[in-house]
Amino acid sequence: MDAETKITDLLPGLAAGDDRAAQAVFDRYSARLVRLADQHLSRKLAGRVDGEDVVQSVFRTFFRRGNEGEFRIDGSAQLWQLLVRITILKARAKARHHTAAMRDAGAERPDVLGAFDQASREPGPEDAVALVEQVELLLHGLPPLYGQLLGLRLQGQTATDAADDLGVSRQTVHRALNLLQDRLTAMAADS
Repeated sequence: MDAETKITDLLPGLAAGDDRAAQAVFDRYSARLVRLADQHLSRKLAGRVDGEDVVQSVFRTFFRRGNEGEFRIDGSAQLWQLLVRITILKARAKARHHTAAMRDAGAERPDVLGAFDQASREPGPEDAVALVEQVELLLHGLPPLYGQLLGLRLQGQTATDAADDLGVSRQTVHRALNLLQDRLTAMAADS
């Protein structure tokens, strides 16, 4: 039996919360995901977080959300893509967490040129891709109205103006914004 068939055979058990299937998926993908996570973490974070920490968080999130029925996975390629996406998002979130203000790992070893480079750096293509991925994840499964509303709010429109532009009530806008805020909070908690 080839690897594709084995993983495909495990998918129903994985969806049902079968520990054997979960262990097989972990065994199959964890080492590669650790290497991927390590590639997305800077060396200055090595004393605080490594790829194994990220992958543990990835699988906690994957199994929890899978048990809640959030994923529909039809094959090993789709499973791999999902695990890669979660890993990259988690690695970036861990990096942001450990480089924020008082937790800044860079502050442990003064690097004047590194701080200057970070302060003067414009967002690059990787930052844009990360933002698009986060917005897609945020809006996943929601009606197009939510994306339109988010776009208007990011352009600086008030809730009232957005409601007028979209032809909905202010209450609908506030409910949608509250849902988006709850999703953002949950995404941050998963990191």
